[in-house]
Amino acid sequence: MNNSFFDPNQNHSNNNQDIDREELAKISPQKRREFTKLFVILITVGLVIGTIVSFALIKVMTKFGLTEKTPQFERIQGN
Repeated sequence: MNNSFFDPNQNHSNNNQDIDREELAKISPQKRREFTKLFVILITVGLVIGTIVSFALIKVMTKFGLTEKTPQFERIQGN
C-alpha cells in the first residue's frame, strides 16, 4: 500500500500511478488468478445471500400485511 500521503520525506510528484502499476506488475499470475477467483466467489456469495434475504423480507412483509394497499379515504369537498 502506498502511504506517500503520510510520509513527509517523500517528494509529492505525479509518479504515484506509475508506482501503483509497478506494484501490480510484481504480482505473480498465480496470485492474480487466486485473487480473481476469490473476488468472483465473494461476489457470488453476496448475491446469493442478498437474494435469500430479499425473499425472506418479502415473505415477512406479506405475513404482516405490509404489502397490501392501504385504504383510501374520499376527500370531503366543502362547498
